Amino acid sequence: MSSFENQELAIFNKGNFQPLNREFMTATHLALEPIVAIQKQYQKMDGDTFLNEFKDSVVAAHLDFDLVNIEKHGFDAKKSVENNIFLEIKQVSATSKTWQATFNDTNEEKANAFMDCKTFLAVGIWHGLSELQCIIYGQHPQIGEYLLKRVRAVQNSSTRSTQNIDVKKLVKDYGFRILPVRDSDSVRQIFRLKFTGQDWWSDAIQ
Repeated sequence: MSSFENQELAIFNKGNFQPLNREFMTATHLALEPIVAIQKQYQKMDGDTFLNEFKDSVVAAHLDFDLVNIEKHGFDAKKSVENNIFLEIKQVSATSKTWQATFNDTNEEKANAFMDCKTFLAVGIWHGLSELQCIIYGQHPQIGEYLLKRVRAVQNSSTRSTQNIDVKKLVKDYGFRILPVRDSDSVRQIFRLKFTGQDWWSDAIQ
């Protein structure tokens, strides 16, 4: 019969545990009450799905896409009912250590779609939950080639298929553009602070 052990594992020493902040909890709870009302109004009670749909919709609107996908599978947005142009949207916090597009559980079908002229990729850079700063946007067939290679590399294993593409690579190697949502000067300042001493991004800002 299996039994528990009392182990000295390194993971038990990781993290920065602080006392619960009751003021933070109360303030956040009060702030979220109107959000819950919106969730109920539109019958979108899953918090992650609700927030993802909001963020995807905001990015799509700035890129003149009319339709957002409310299901889990497929691409995140479509240009219009008549126009079969599709958009995959990734969200990144401006405060994240790395800015990259993360692809979870990509399959061969989706990888191949990134080699199709109808498919675009957008990475939204956010400050907090609701302040979109800019969008890194474009397409390149090598994205699909890279994803397909990575998917096939783990095809016969139990390893989860997760791929990351840095924003720098999207701009520098794949010719993506940077669309400011705030004014251009503010976006330039964000990039200067994030990528100190680097200037691969300045010519990409529209």
